[in-house]
Amino acid sequence: MNAKKYPHVFQPLKFGNTILKNRLEFTPMVSCLSNAEGEVTEEAVEFIGMQARSGVSQVIIGDTQVDWERALCFYGELNVHHDKYMAGLSLLVEEAHRYGAKLSIELAHAGRGGVPSMNVKPGFAPSYVPTPGRMQDLKVMDRADMDYVINQFKDCASRVKRAGFDAIFIHSGHNNLLGQFLSRSSNLRTDEYGGSMENRMRFPLEVIKGIREVVGPDFPLEMRVSGDEMTGPDGLQIEETIVYLKEAQKYINMAHISCGNVFVEPGVKYSVPLYLQERMQNVKYAEAVKKAVDVPVSVVGNIFTLEEAEEIIASGKADVVGMCRSLMADPDLIRKSVSGKNEDIRPCLRCMDGCGKIFHGFPVRCAVNPVIGREFKYKDIQPARIKKKVMVIGGGPAGMQATQTLIKRGHDVTLYEKSDKLGGLLLDAGAVSFKDLMRDYTNWNVDTTMKSGAVIKLNTEMTKELVEKEKPDAIIIATGSTYIRPNIPGIDKENVKMLSDVENGRVDVGETVIVCGGGLSGIEGAVGLARKGKKVTVVDMIPVEKFCDSLFGITRKALFDEVEESNVKLVGDSKIVEFVDNGVVIEDKKGNKQTIEADSIVIALGLRSENKLAEEIMPILPLDTYVVGDADGVETVRKANKTAFDVAVEI
Repeated sequence: MNAKKYPHVFQPLKFGNTILKNRLEFTPMVSCLSNAEGEVTEEAVEFIGMQARSGVSQVIIGDTQVDWERALCFYGELNVHHDKYMAGLSLLVEEAHRYGAKLSIELAHAGRGGVPSMNVKPGFAPSYVPTPGRMQDLKVMDRADMDYVINQFKDCASRVKRAGFDAIFIHSGHNNLLGQFLSRSSNLRTDEYGGSMENRMRFPLEVIKGIREVVGPDFPLEMRVSGDEMTGPDGLQIEETIVYLKEAQKYINMAHISCGNVFVEPGVKYSVPLYLQERMQNVKYAEAVKKAVDVPVSVVGNIFTLEEAEEIIASGKADVVGMCRSLMADPDLIRKSVSGKNEDIRPCLRCMDGCGKIFHGFPVRCAVNPVIGREFKYKDIQPARIKKKVMVIGGGPAGMQATQTLIKRGHDVTLYEKSDKLGGLLLDAGAVSFKDLMRDYTNWNVDTTMKSGAVIKLNTEMTKELVEKEKPDAIIIATGSTYIRPNIPGIDKENVKMLSDVENGRVDVGETVIVCGGGLSGIEGAVGLARKGKKVTVVDMIPVEKFCDSLFGITRKALFDEVEESNVKLVGDSKIVEFVDNGVVIEDKKGNKQTIEADSIVIALGLRSENKLAEEIMPILPLDTYVVGDADGVETVRKANKTAFDVAVEI
């Protein structure tokens, strides 16, 4: 490998009493791979191994609560609350060190942000300001409570140091408890811990000082802060963050700059930046902090590439760059970059469909990398014991994933696609102007499949006769899904268009548009049209609050912020009964009809599985026959990749 292309990225950095081998860190990711008691499992160990093998200088375990009675946020999160867990914790350290990475851990207290069903005592908070969905039973902290929390931080810090951890990452951002004291929006106190910034930062500084006292003067401490909580004038903003860090630098060795407020809108989407947020969103805050403090500064937030990391560090905007989801999408991102193989890097969609599962009590997964969270089982893709002739039918995401996996295992693979190109409905999913990450992923997927070594037969529709002729040992049917075109009066009128035709530029629409369908494609399509200056209304028979309700909550909120900003009108509880020359006739639940006028009508009423082929040829198929992806039920890219991988890895 040659790292000369990234001279600043691969400079070592002194960090307390240790040396970071480069300027890249794997930023905190809650894996939910511990058991119900928070004990280390083999799955958790292997997840750390994946992170360490990526080539980063340090891995940071995510959001580890110091209070298991008041502040829990995730089922399956790590427990550092008792010495009985130290044996397991030491295994995590050993695994990180096997691959040359330092291991750190994010110690946190969620304060008012704990999940009610997980906690048995009232949540601690600087003031009684509950937030929806989080702890409603709050205890406004007195001096004894503050001392208790300080001691909890100190106790856990001492324990992880004794377990062999190389550093500690203090969570003082995203409006967790320390951030709740810092922010005027959550700290309404009138005593010496509220009011002025000097008072609001008093307790957080006491916590940090306490941690420093127990770990000693040289042990590396990194601290996360929000450059801006993004919740308006009462939220923490960069000027106050800098005041805080100027004092905190007496006790910490690195300031880590993030953004947002994970418990309160609209700050949530900035703490977990999505495909709708700007690239490198927090660099401007890191740059401001770097000019004001004397300790190194790290930064995270929609940083995708080593080129971006190099520019950030070379320009003096930060000293260390944190990445997480991009490294989960492709743990070989660093190696591929330094080897000059950027085109081989699997892109992250920033969709949260996989890694967002942790918020619902499930282990971490990834939409584009089906191994993530399952490294214990699939650390290495095993060669097939018997080489087989495998037919893959369909060149969409499931078919491509199956093909890539089968080839890695040494099978003889032929992929059949009835159209003239691979990609399937991914090509349409990336047609909206702001879905550049989906376009990047689609291009990577197609290119990777085309050069995988499989035989690719385009413009080839599968038939019973072809199966009988080829006599495969195994078949994977990945015929995907097709657009629903409902049998509604007027569907064939000139002013009625299919969304895929509109977004791909095959047809034009007028200045006023009705999008029929409140699912993800309909809402994204409506926003895309509105951004082009169209006046758009979305209509569906379900209530407006159910539009895109299967979407990950933070992603949904961010998308509907775009709906509001784009002035897209939403009409729910309205059945479409007829398409007419001047618009759409709808009927409400009471049977009342009205016409919504528009120049053009766009159909975005979802997908149905395309599995007729499986039904037709099932009697002649070999025993090893599998239906995967949308052909086995319409869902997401993650489901397509997972079902295809799970089958292909076992054939």
